[in-house]
Amino acid sequence: MADRDDRVVAVGAVLLAAAASLAGVAAVQRRMRTLEGWPHSGHLTSRHGNELQYEQSEGDDPALPVLVFVNGLVSTSEHFSWITEKIARESGHGVVTYARAGYAGSRYRSASAYRLAESVDDLVDLVRGVVPTNRKVVLVGHSLGGELARRAAADLGERLEGIVYLDSSHPDELNRSHQQSEAAERLATALNTLVRSLNAGLGILMARPDWLEALPANCRDRVFAQYTDARLWQAGRREWAAVEQEFRAFGGKLPAVDAHALVISAQQTVDRDPEQLLMHNEIAEMHRGGGRHVKSVVLEGADHDSLLTGARFATEVGRRIMAFLDETRTTFAPPTRAAQEAGQ
Repeated sequence: MADRDDRVVAVGAVLLAAAASLAGVAAVQRRMRTLEGWPHSGHLTSRHGNELQYEQSEGDDPALPVLVFVNGLVSTSEHFSWITEKIARESGHGVVTYARAGYAGSRYRSASAYRLAESVDDLVDLVRGVVPTNRKVVLVGHSLGGELARRAAADLGERLEGIVYLDSSHPDELNRSHQQSEAAERLATALNTLVRSLNAGLGILMARPDWLEALPANCRDRVFAQYTDARLWQAGRREWAAVEQEFRAFGGKLPAVDAHALVISAQQTVDRDPEQLLMHNEIAEMHRGGGRHVKSVVLEGADHDSLLTGARFATEVGRRIMAFLDETRTTFAPPTRAAQEAGQ
């Protein structure tokens, strides 16, 4: 065009370069915040070469089991904060939270094609490397974390006291639940889009989600930094590809698990999809028998995320976990040698 002013193009290029530079600086700052962990964070290298960042409190009573929390897909260990704070404050149990490989400050360094078994191995290695050998373990898994905990049971053997399933995944859910199967396709697309966008430096445009403000105040900025960092979504995309492949190939019955179990379902999850309640009941059933303590609860009003992020719901979850562990210890514990001898 005759009246085109090339100075506008030049100015536009400068502004775009400045915006890209600002986005790049912001991305670097978020990455640094994501990787640094908490002041008391530790690190452990698993058999697959993955470096796992974890946080640990030993608890006041070394006779009690240690609770190890396993987060869901594209979720953070800080999602458990309301629950872990309550348990650490009101019981003698030790608590361990950690980030799976690729999340937060944990590094994904495996050279093999990813399968869920790798995350299971990492979890087992974390328990063996961090929890004192004289203490039992209770795994607490939310969503996909519940399925990883279930798979870890066989390797942990007698060290495993129990599993707490929080609105857990079931390996047959993509075959049996129409809602889950439909959502799977949308999730794969969304993960790809987020990875591309964040790699392009668009994390600076992400708004803080409402649920973030429901978390404890000291966690919010750290969690938001993780959600605006492409690494979390890359890890989620890697995990989701394995979930889809392995869950759709699932067939048969869940094997028995020799451990106590507490299964907590979110009411909105099972109301929206009754098949989920049936699958949660199946998870409970695989623990029954052999004198094991098994309990199922539907938490009224909670949804899949607010079970953890909402202070009221999460506090109730923490209370239920502590009550379950107290019942297990007082009613379902094996008799001591003295009690056995007295009964003879």
